[in-house]
Amino acid sequence: MSHKTLGFTVRKGGIQSTIQDCGRIGYCDIGLTQSGAMDETAFGYANMLAGNAFNTPVVEIALGGLTLLSTCQQTVAITGADMHPTLNGEPIGMWQTHRLEKDDVIRFGFAAQGQFAYLSVTGGFQTPFAYGSFSTSVKEGLGGIEGRKLIEGDFLPTRGKCLPLKRRLPSSLIPNYASETVLRVVKGYQEAWFDAKAQETFFTTTYRYKGEGDRMGYRLCGEKIVPSVTGILSEPICYGAIQIPSHGEPIVLLKERQTIGGYPKIGSVVTVDCFKLAQLSSGGSVRFQSVTLEEARASTLAFYAHFTF
Repeated sequence: MSHKTLGFTVRKGGIQSTIQDCGRIGYCDIGLTQSGAMDETAFGYANMLAGNAFNTPVVEIALGGLTLLSTCQQTVAITGADMHPTLNGEPIGMWQTHRLEKDDVIRFGFAAQGQFAYLSVTGGFQTPFAYGSFSTSVKEGLGGIEGRKLIEGDFLPTRGKCLPLKRRLPSSLIPNYASETVLRVVKGYQEAWFDAKAQETFFTTTYRYKGEGDRMGYRLCGEKIVPSVTGILSEPICYGAIQIPSHGEPIVLLKERQTIGGYPKIGSVVTVDCFKLAQLSSGGSVRFQSVTLEEARASTLAFYAHFTF
């Protein structure tokens, strides 16, 4: 079989399905956002199951609706939010591998809990590489499928590889996409602009996510807090930064955040907890917990060590 015919044909693109790896690192100075998988935990396990390196590109399925036709024999793995995947109309399991045959159809329904599912393929998707990443950035027109979401008729090339044995993730490692989550926060250097009462309110309030969010960030609704300044000179923004705009409710900035901004920031959500937030369904609740920079760094190092060593 020609290598040009190995892969998947998109029959339905779903709500927003895109190619993602961990994103673009080191390009914020020229205004390029990071992009990358919203939930690197599910992303990492998808690649681990498929026998790939951690940063191999996968299909990220937002909310659901994707249908693909396999054009060859190949092994895939499915992780993340349960979108009730089927193979040729029969239900198949999550957090495990599946061997596909030529003309097999894999279909995703819609998530009841969680927001993002991940489809990896052994050997990875062979898609355009731009500025250090395969990740699709729709607003910048970069990466997989030349910078847009998948649509009917697209072809996703793969290497057509199969694993010899089926793989399944131990149940103890499978995340639980609960409707309540605690996000650890490292206070930022602008915390002094929030008085003791504002900080107490922030760390004792249960905030609600009402679906006001996208890959750029999530707005949380709840008790309002007011900084002593309403605007600052625009400055670089890190992953997980918690902006407090004039409406007084926190916005946690995620993978496609703007590269600079001018709202005061009370702190930043620990990297690995941003992955939990990404999977929070509309109506879910959030509480914030203050931790030290050392604790945050240790948790992040442990996360990447788990997948890369």
